[in-house]
Amino acid sequence: MNKRIAVFGGSFDPITDAHLKVMAEIIHAQMADEVWVIPCGPRKDKNLVARPLDRLIMCHLAVDASFGSRFPVLVKEIEIFEKEAIPTYQLMTRLQKENPHFSFKFVIGSDLIPQIKDWYEGEKLQQEVNFLVIPRPGYEKKKVPKNFIWLAAPDLQLAHTQLTSTEIRKRLGKDFSLVEGLIPAPVLAHIIRNKLYGSHR
Repeated sequence: MNKRIAVFGGSFDPITDAHLKVMAEIIHAQMADEVWVIPCGPRKDKNLVARPLDRLIMCHLAVDASFGSRFPVLVKEIEIFEKEAIPTYQLMTRLQKENPHFSFKFVIGSDLIPQIKDWYEGEKLQQEVNFLVIPRPGYEKKKVPKNFIWLAAPDLQLAHTQLTSTEIRKRLGKDFSLVEGLIPAPVLAHIIRNKLYGSHR
């Protein structure tokens, strides 16, 4: 049986407890054998605040602080050192080519489903790539193609949160204490030590 990989791509600017809960629930719900966390490279379409290397470090700190050594969540440096972010279709095609004995699903929030058609190679993406859909409040479960699989666990009630990296950055700009308990302590320490966010930059 092929190893099932859930590809959790994102800017992670910064990574939050909400991201970590999704990673944990994917494993707890047995929807994948491993979660690969892939922070994106530089993006021209998005004003990322932290440098790629800092975002990668924060992902490592968050995963190491939140999960045991045997919990199958891994941070991958696949595109963080590229000159620009790799479009999702190209990323998934590359991963499948490099790992022919694995099966991959790209993790996406249900709120993003209507936007996929506008992404790079959107039509191919919708037809050829498998997705693992995370339910978002306000975006109820609806009929989707067979390659879009909803995260669900019959015996578990999934942990939900609406916390976003944008909200974390907003709070950091006001007072570091407003994010206590919302991001892992080592991530907050890295942010403060390196003055990554906030009015003090």
